Amino acid sequence: MIRYSEDLVEEVRNSNNIVDIISQYVILKKRGRNYIGLCPFHREKTPSFSVSPDKQIFHCFGCGVGGSVFNFVSKIENISFRESIERLADRAGIMLPKVGTEEELKKQKLKEKIYEINEKAAEFYHNNLYTSNAKLGQEYVKKRKLNNKTLKDFKIGFAGLNDSIYDYLKKLGYKDEEILASKLVRKGDNNRYIDLFRNRLIFPIFDIRNRVIAFGGRVLDNGLPKYINSPDTIVYNKGRNLYALNIAKKETLQNIIIVEGYMDCVSLHQRGITNVVASLGTALTEAQRKVAKNLF
Repeated sequence: MIRYSEDLVEEVRNSNNIVDIISQYVILKKRGRNYIGLCPFHREKTPSFSVSPDKQIFHCFGCGVGGSVFNFVSKIENISFRESIERLADRAGIMLPKVGTEEELKKQKLKEKIYEINEKAAEFYHNNLYTSNAKLGQEYVKKRKLNNKTLKDFKIGFAGLNDSIYDYLKKLGYKDEEILASKLVRKGDNNRYIDLFRNRLIFPIFDIRNRVIAFGGRVLDNGLPKYINSPDTIVYNKGRNLYALNIAKKETLQNIIIVEGYMDCVSLHQRGITNVVASLGTALTEAQRKVAKNLF
């Protein structure tokens, strides 16, 4: 397991003011030396959530949760304590040493490559939606009355009929094993590489750090299945994520609306109802409930 020295953890803590961090999730008001607000971890009408800039800690007198800035980020984002250190280090521009076993470092390097591949693929699909090869996609989004802002906010795209994403990623210099690990491509007969998504409207799936972790593809003719979703990968588990949570988490409302499909979610956002997420084509899991509960 990767561990960081106490001095380094303290440097990260000192570089992230707890009031600034919590203010991204909770509306805080100054009261004396401290700040108060509605607790994001349980429902309440009277503020019982207190943040101390002097001690750099938070505490809720209603539900009892409290701790450092790392504890807050870990709980609100549903990530491990170590991941909260890494996220806050990244925010502060602090480089963390690459420590751990050879296997852990190899796994981390592959994860970073897949995040890159997914980002490049999302850009490719999105740009492709605006080309002459995407008539079906253009007709569909027009029929569903999606405006350009919505298309860009959700980075909606289009996958053509050929194996263009494999060719594109190879031109960018990614290795076959990295592309296969992303699950955007599979290896077929005669060692041929075949794109997962073909002739479909593409919905990139983002995590709460705005990283592209997977994709959903909707068929635009009478073909089946109607939707194809990315299988689980080293960076994605569909039972632990919610579509559009990266956008919905910006809301200050105390509740969340969970719908079944991508288009239901996107359409509601375009109409100004932005505390909406989708369940990624699965029955709502306990992990998804926990993620939603921690943020709303």
